Amino acid sequence: MNFLKWVFGSKNDREVKKLWPLVRRINEMRRTAKLSDDELRRKADWKARLSQIQTTELAKAINEILPEAFAVVKNASVVSPKRRRKFIVREHSMLWE
Repeated sequence: MNFLKWVFGSKNDREVKKLWPLVRRINEMRRTAKLSDDELRRKADWKARLSQIQTTELAKAINEILPEAFAVVKNASVVSPKRRRKFIVREHSMLWE
């Protein structure tokens, strides 16, 4: 059993290996996009974009939007703590600390 794990890796290792290209793409998008708060808000129109897509093509569209969405959220999370802002999360006001 240990030999097979050594050769093929654990299930977790295989999943992580599959996700690395996506992580690299997200990090690259994040590094190249230095956006202001207003630009970040305009970028985050995923709900509007996805609502216009047919159900059969929705999974493909979500996978295309995913790296951009993660990059925008990652950028916002880095910038926001410096500003100590309140956010609405699921209809609850929260202070970013």
